[in-house]
Amino acid sequence: MPGIVEPELLEEPEPAPVELPVDSTPPRPYVVFKQHVELEINFREKRVHGRSHILIVPIEPDISEVYIDARQCEIDVKNITVSNCPAKAFYEDPCDKIDTPDAYQWSAPQWPVRKRRMEPLLHHRRKEVPVMAHDLACCQPLDGSLRVTLPTADEVKKKNRDAPKADQQELLIHGDGNVQGYRISIPFELKNVHNGLHFVGVDEGDARYPHVYTRHSVEPGTACSIFPCIDDPGCRNPWKISITCPRTLGDAFHQPLIAQQRLKNTPMLKSRKRKFGEEDPMNRDYGLTEEDKQLEMTVVCSGFLTGEVIDKDDETKKTMTFEVDNNKAAKHIGFAIGPFEHVDLWSEFRSEEDDTKLGVSAAKVHGYCLPGRAEEVRNTCAALVTAVDHFVLHFGRYPFENYKVCFIDDMVEDTTPLCAFSLCSSRLLYPSDIVDTEIETTRTLVYSLASQWFGVNIVPNTKADIWLVVGIAWYMTDYFMKALCGNNTFRFRMKTMADRLVEIDLKRPSLQDLGEHLYLGSFEVDFMNLKAPLVLFILDRRLSKSSGSAGISRIISRMVSKANTSTQSNDDVLPSDSFRKACEKVGSTRLESFWNQWVIGSGCPRFDVFQRFNKKKLCVEMTVRQTQDIAAAKVRPIDKNDFWRDVREETHEVYAGELQQAFTGPMTIRIHEADGTPYEHIVEIREDGARSVRFEIPYNTKYKRLKRNRRQRERAMANNNAKEEGQKELYYLGDVMQHPDDVEEWGFRDWDEETEAKMDQESYEWIRMDADFEWICEMKTNLPAYMYASQLQQDRDVAAQQDSMLFLKQSFAKSGAHPLVSTILTRTLLDPRYFYGIRLMAAEELPRHAVQEQVDWIGLRHLQKTFQHFFCYPGSTTPRPNNFADKRQYMIQCAIPEAMAHIRGEDGKCPKEARRFILGLLQDNNNSENVFSDQFYICKLIKAIAICQIPDEKRVKPQMSMSLSFGDGDNEDEIMAEAIDTEPDEFRDQALEEIERYRRRDEYAPSFQNCFTVAALDALCCLMKADVIPSNPLTFVQYLQDKTCDVVRIKACESLVELGLLDKPEFLRFFFSLISTDPSPFVRDQLFKVLCRGLASIAIGERPDASKQTPQPVKEGLDLVVEQENLIMEERKKAKARKEDLHVALAALKEHTEDDEELQEFIWRALDSPVLTVTERINLLEVCSLLVDDDPALTLKLKFPVTWYAARGDKVRDKKYVIHFHKRYRTKSRGTYATQPPPPPPPPPAPRPELKRTITLNVNRTPSISGKPAISTASQTQPAPAVSPAPALPTIPVSTATPPQPKKSISVTVPKAPVVSPAPVVKVAKQPTSGTSSTLTKPTTKPITKPVVKPVVKPAVKPIAKPTIKPIPKHTSKPLASQEKVTKNGEPRRDSIAVLPPIRPTIEPQPDQKLQSPKVNGNGGLTVKAPKPLKRASTESESGRPTKIIKLDTSRFIDAMKKLQPPTKMVTVKFGQWDRLKLRKESPDSVTIRAAGKKPISEKKNCYWGSKDGT
Repeated sequence: MPGIVEPELLEEPEPAPVELPVDSTPPRPYVVFKQHVELEINFREKRVHGRSHILIVPIEPDISEVYIDARQCEIDVKNITVSNCPAKAFYEDPCDKIDTPDAYQWSAPQWPVRKRRMEPLLHHRRKEVPVMAHDLACCQPLDGSLRVTLPTADEVKKKNRDAPKADQQELLIHGDGNVQGYRISIPFELKNVHNGLHFVGVDEGDARYPHVYTRHSVEPGTACSIFPCIDDPGCRNPWKISITCPRTLGDAFHQPLIAQQRLKNTPMLKSRKRKFGEEDPMNRDYGLTEEDKQLEMTVVCSGFLTGEVIDKDDETKKTMTFEVDNNKAAKHIGFAIGPFEHVDLWSEFRSEEDDTKLGVSAAKVHGYCLPGRAEEVRNTCAALVTAVDHFVLHFGRYPFENYKVCFIDDMVEDTTPLCAFSLCSSRLLYPSDIVDTEIETTRTLVYSLASQWFGVNIVPNTKADIWLVVGIAWYMTDYFMKALCGNNTFRFRMKTMADRLVEIDLKRPSLQDLGEHLYLGSFEVDFMNLKAPLVLFILDRRLSKSSGSAGISRIISRMVSKANTSTQSNDDVLPSDSFRKACEKVGSTRLESFWNQWVIGSGCPRFDVFQRFNKKKLCVEMTVRQTQDIAAAKVRPIDKNDFWRDVREETHEVYAGELQQAFTGPMTIRIHEADGTPYEHIVEIREDGARSVRFEIPYNTKYKRLKRNRRQRERAMANNNAKEEGQKELYYLGDVMQHPDDVEEWGFRDWDEETEAKMDQESYEWIRMDADFEWICEMKTNLPAYMYASQLQQDRDVAAQQDSMLFLKQSFAKSGAHPLVSTILTRTLLDPRYFYGIRLMAAEELPRHAVQEQVDWIGLRHLQKTFQHFFCYPGSTTPRPNNFADKRQYMIQCAIPEAMAHIRGEDGKCPKEARRFILGLLQDNNNSENVFSDQFYICKLIKAIAICQIPDEKRVKPQMSMSLSFGDGDNEDEIMAEAIDTEPDEFRDQALEEIERYRRRDEYAPSFQNCFTVAALDALCCLMKADVIPSNPLTFVQYLQDKTCDVVRIKACESLVELGLLDKPEFLRFFFSLISTDPSPFVRDQLFKVLCRGLASIAIGERPDASKQTPQPVKEGLDLVVEQENLIMEERKKAKARKEDLHVALAALKEHTEDDEELQEFIWRALDSPVLTVTERINLLEVCSLLVDDDPALTLKLKFPVTWYAARGDKVRDKKYVIHFHKRYRTKSRGTYATQPPPPPPPPPAPRPELKRTITLNVNRTPSISGKPAISTASQTQPAPAVSPAPALPTIPVSTATPPQPKKSISVTVPKAPVVSPAPVVKVAKQPTSGTSSTLTKPTTKPITKPVVKPVVKPAVKPIAKPTIKPIPKHTSKPLASQEKVTKNGEPRRDSIAVLPPIRPTIEPQPDQKLQSPKVNGNGGLTVKAPKPLKRASTESESGRPTKIIKLDTSRFIDAMKKLQPPTKMVTVKFGQWDRLKLRKESPDSVTIRAAGKKPISEKKNCYWGSKDGT
């Protein structure tokens, strides 16, 4: 009986990773010697045209073609000349792939087709050529879209034979006739200016001053969108830029002054025909006043100005020429044109003494801005001149003649450093009365200045070296900020940045690999700006400590001096290897491990420090264990602000850097022992298998502890009170409010006696790990809290104080609210000697100690009394008039109300006292006596008012009404409930009134950057999202008009997305319209980030879907509640997976949006917007791939060809005929073309009918079945061949869909015997495959369906002779197929058993198997050595071992069986050569073999019964 073999379930292969396009174009063997660009700007039509002259010097002699980059240009290839010779050229714009062909009928599901079409514009992986290998060696064009054929040297010499010698020298034609270079002149015109240029104030309705400026990007591709060039960062050459622009603003729009206008009535009365779609320029009103028309247009460009002339042919135009002598790449060339005001910064902010001191090294700093903002430029850039002088004195001479900063509108980035020039956003400008943004704005502008030394003048060698150039520029910036703001500000910033880096540097690429991925977005640049300066900071700390030198500053000054004075081109290229060698030389140490850990590797160390004082050894035993692997393995929830970064990194195969299991290096441990003396110990953190290092640090003090207890401090204070205030001794920081009256009034708490006893028993005050700030790490210790309190009060290092504040923040989870901690924090907040950053941290931590149960709102009282102490009239809560002269106190004044707004009670709501106090501050605010603006202070109060109304969902308890009835009839309907408190509603109405007042005030008296409106919209959004007030989207929609301020529109859109309006088709359509059509690149960029955050909220399930709520418990009866635990747990698991697994979140996002056809239509329509740049299109296409399933089908719409036919008309004048020509479309082919028919599709599998037979088997107790038979995959998939004789097993042919696999078998033929009664019929389970070895299995009760096949009455079998080892006749038949049921006339045919005359057994070899000679054993039988998997022992024998008995019930169809085939019988033949078959030891010595006479049946491994269908 054939066994039933279940097919193995093959696992679905994982999808192949997305591979980025690979550019294998080799470097070109030529370099650019010099380039001259001529541009003419047309403001009115936003057109740019000009010529680009590129002087090419071949490196190899046999160069015939030159490849040049050009995008979105219309180039007249017929007028391209090479050294004044006409040349052949071919140009194919890669940006043409952006446009949709007319034949394409595609939609959002065809996004893969569009992505493949835009492949030339995508980022390509290419073999990078270092910058050092570019100079005088090769260049690497980006696209090479313009191919120019070079003429021969003879043609060049012949053409320039009569040219002056100066021109010949410029063309590199020497006197001996040798041609060393070719000048290629390319006329061009930009057909789309959005990629490389941006026009402001030109469109109708834009009332801003018109100006235009160049746009720039990290990756190449933007410079060649402005003018044809070699857009390769490594290709550097001198430049000359000539820009022709209108002379005045009135000339830019052809609007002369009224006095100069002439009466031209006749032309004005004539009608002017316009083409379809063309606007009438006569109807456009730019709204220019007479003063505006006279504004002089200025060009601010890279390099230095060499000439300014008026056009000879047109007096309304002028040409300004700039030159760059140094070798600079095309991405560092930029310009801005507009009616800019010039501010001479260097003469206003540099004294004569400093000018004399610097001498020739004094750089001139110029500022440019739009009219009316010159004073803001003076206030914003006041520190730039000081920064230039500081860099010149400490690092080296400024590499260029002057430095220019130009403030423009709509910039995406804050600053863009170019050659001797920086484009800056006008958002950075602030007036003199604004104090909130000055530090960060100054740091941003100083970084752009520092990039002139490292980034523009000194460039990285490869992308792996970008981090070094960026890090050095930030290092110089922070070095200047340290001198400007003080050492505490510098160390506090470094500590804050280090803590931030430890938090986010998980599964991120290394610094060395990060340069390859900067094109992904600004998030990669921000991460590099954070980590690179920190790595250089700790490197400087280690070098300064090891060598005692100036550290990195000395190395930087050497590199700058070498780049400024050396004549070699490679001296201004910075590879990281040379910088590392210089550091090793200065520090006299090896930095290989440092480089591997911080530059090549990723992550930051996390230390768990355990200390214990050993009194016997008089030492401190310390164990340092590294646990960064535990933090890396921890699953972190998806942050919606980082969602787009995660998606981009996952899509573009950004792999995390190798996690360092153990960081090594020196660490300084400072132990403040009992006598108050700090002892420093330098230990070496070495790599250990257990990542744990143990130290024994000696102890020095042998005296008792000298720390004063509480009573000693009280006596000291009493003595000090008697002295004069100026002679008061400073014991420690935070020693304010020590008088008993103050202590009682403020509710301060001191250490209890038990804790003081513990403190007195300690052998040291505290232990400071990493005292010299040489590590970027997280440090956890087992020091008690009072040691950190001592460190906070007695250590003067701001980094140590910050560590103490962080410990107090982390210890809250263990200890909870405590009045002593609140006392320490309040005294820290009150003491002005602390750095203001530490005081701000204390204010932020105090709300956690403002609870009712444990400490009776002690934190709230401390915050309120602190504000009253500093900023209110004595004994009242009325604030005094604002005075922001002390900026540190101003920061405290802003922080306390915001901290009070975060206080929450047990019911999850902010207490009434805190809410009323914040509202009173806003209502009673008085800024009449303040010289500084209080606008940002009001905005923070508005934010605090909104926050204090938002309840804490984790603490909110559902309100339940309580009904009490006494059953006495009269009182049954009485309901006792708590009185409703109307105070929260009254407070809400008053708060909304104040918010609305400032929002309306911003309409008639605009605040700085409309900050009142932005703060009001933010507050209303928070309240609506928390369901404090009803959601009203119209509040925000009114601010979405085009003329609204950019930041207000962005905030309005962000609020609508936060409220969940992305689910509304109307808003979604409008939102994508804004993203794709807004003229401001800054607005489009911010709106795209808002879109990404909104999609992230949907992906992680921030707002639960109302249609898919968690199943609620089901109530059954009075007392039984069914929780539906399985469904609830399943839903919770899915929700948790969405918040942690990016793939699950993306699948949920696609499931939410895949059926939204309107969304697909809107996003696909946005991709066709002509305003979008290439990068913006790629980002939108990436979003489309997240939301829509791809469809490989593409519908093409082709036009029928037009044909003409002629028809003869009537005869004219008996000699001529009129011929009529008609046009028609040809819809049929002219001829019939032979095409190869496609392969027929495979037939669908027929359903297998249920079997009607049963099997009764007497199975051995010890079966010999050893395993499942194999299934041949090929045999399952091949189509059914035609019926033909083949060398195979003799068997009964069966019609099947799969061909057999011939098997080696043993067949025995016997003479025909008398007819006997057939055995009983049973149902037999059939094997679904053919050509495989089968086994006898136990019957199964589950019916197995089989496909219905055509009935075969009696297939004919013809014997065919085949060559064998012995001349033995063979019997061939049709191949054995799958065990299909043979039917006749639609009815299933029953199996039958036929007995044939016995004949001599023979062996039929398989054609593709090796033939083996049969051998005759002693019993007269045949034996053959066959493959092991195809043989098994039979279970029937003549021995005493039980055999398998088969009973077939054929009582119902005996007559039918007699008509179909002769009867068969079972014959037992003794077979004794089982030892040759390599079977099991327990196999019997004989086997039962079925033999057939007329009809050959297949031989199985064990017992077999023959039937018509082969079962």
